[in-house]
Amino acid sequence: MPAPQVHRDADGRPDFMVVLGVAPPYVEDDVREAYFQKAKFLHPDRGGDPHEFSALHEAFEQAKQYLEFKRDSRGWIAKQMDGYLQSRELADKLVSFGAQVETNAVDWLQRSFGDFADLTEAITAVRLENSNQAERMLNEMVKNAEALAKLVRLELPGCQVSDQGVLRCEVFQQLQHMDLSRTPVTKTALAIVDRLPNLESLELLGSKVWWWSRRRVAAELQRRREEKPAILR
Repeated sequence: MPAPQVHRDADGRPDFMVVLGVAPPYVEDDVREAYFQKAKFLHPDRGGDPHEFSALHEAFEQAKQYLEFKRDSRGWIAKQMDGYLQSRELADKLVSFGAQVETNAVDWLQRSFGDFADLTEAITAVRLENSNQAERMLNEMVKNAEALAKLVRLELPGCQVSDQGVLRCEVFQQLQHMDLSRTPVTKTALAIVDRLPNLESLELLGSKVWWWSRRRVAAELQRRREEKPAILR
């Protein structure tokens, strides 16, 4: 099987190898050591920027996938199949609640693995509007959080959802946008902002959250967007 095509820097290295600072020939030990050395300085627990650490970790995961594919393409395909089937099964369940579900393969995987990128297809957005099924749907999503590791948008406008239901969404650590407009959530639900470090926008118009609290949250999320490294924008 031919080696996958990847997006490369001017010097010919894949982008993720550039982030890690690894030069060819690429071996797993070098990739792992480069990651650990940089993580010592970038990890938030050691005073590093969480966004820069996230970019480093993403590059590390990409590099591992790349090396695994080159080493054993058949094994890589078999490994992806289970996750793909789980994602498709969950998507069907969410649709049965009346939700709209968006899926896609991650861009760098499309460049790296071509047609095989379909096996990496993941749920990236879920929207349920004006429904009394939101709590049941969220329960299903939380139970299958592993299949929603790439979820970045969750929209529940006009739905009957509780503060506790919203707070349970902290398991979706990659969430960047939530829409809770016209829901009965209160100020209590705003604790989700601190629990989701990647969250950048939160729609609350028409909820039971007072305008001053909405304004404070909007300012906090604006600050996050401005501080986000260019590599992640």
